[in-house]
Amino acid sequence: MAIDSVQKGFEKFEFETVRVPKEQNDAAKKVHPQIREAVKSELEDIVEDFLSGSYSRHVQVGQKLHDIDVIVVLDDPRGDYGASASLALGTVQDAIRGCDLVSRTVKRVRSVRTFLHDCEFHVDLVVALRAAFGDGLRLARNLPEEGLDDWSPANPRGQREAAWAKNKDCGEMYIPTVRIIKFWNAGAGKPLRSYHAESILYHALDGPLDHADAVVRFFDAAYDALGPGMLTADPGEPTTYVDERLDDEERREARERIDKARAAAHAAAETDDVSDALDAWVEVFGPSFPAPSTAPDKIAASLTAGTAGAVGTGIQAERGRAVIQARPWRRG
Repeated sequence: MAIDSVQKGFEKFEFETVRVPKEQNDAAKKVHPQIREAVKSELEDIVEDFLSGSYSRHVQVGQKLHDIDVIVVLDDPRGDYGASASLALGTVQDAIRGCDLVSRTVKRVRSVRTFLHDCEFHVDLVVALRAAFGDGLRLARNLPEEGLDDWSPANPRGQREAAWAKNKDCGEMYIPTVRIIKFWNAGAGKPLRSYHAESILYHALDGPLDHADAVVRFFDAAYDALGPGMLTADPGEPTTYVDERLDDEERREARERIDKARAAAHAAAETDDVSDALDAWVEVFGPSFPAPSTAPDKIAASLTAGTAGAVGTGIQAERGRAVIQARPWRRG
């Protein structure tokens, strides 16, 4: 892709660097149905199952797929599961243990994590009960160290539908921008929980924007959302909040990192020359962002001319910026 605009730079970045490779998504499409059928064949109490999480919303990022969330809804006519999320999780764990695809399982807060023999990614079986009313569910909450063995309200199907509707309303740019933001968040040391970042962007956008403008709007909204007394509503269940367990110190630290990235993003967005603007966005997203200073031929020329040298874990170009790094980018 020839890059003659900042928008094309973002599109190249999102397509070639940010999103999970197609072959891994293809592998996931083959495996998760087999896991779902295996657990249902062993546990008749499962009355519904469906994909959820970032995989179902098409916002997974990175060079490899990490996890797939599958909601398994249990029938609970006697109330046994409702009395103990740990019991429900243990029952699902017992049901999937014998699957030939599964190497081991771990009972977690809301799910049974299944590690697979032949895949790097894992499948999380998120255990749920139907809510007493409405379209939502109650998800397992197994936190013995906090004395919690109960269920909390959520609407994972609503989260997926909200994301798809927002993507349509924003001219199909919302989901790619979520991926871009999540890539930044991971590289910056995860100042925000993944779905918190996604929810902030959801509320920040009200129509189509270029990716650069959407990113700036995200950082402004995130800075405000982390302020004292602020809470971010769940797009799929607006009566609940995605960040209610975030303590004051976590908010303060996240806000400081957001503010640094926010300043860099504003500076990049306000740069008129395309080449200079692309280089400025490198300050936000790191050396994998396509820009003149990170172009392979530029790096090769600098090495040949002797104007680039090893600095720490990276390669330093003549302008002094590390443009090839052997560790995650953590500026901002």
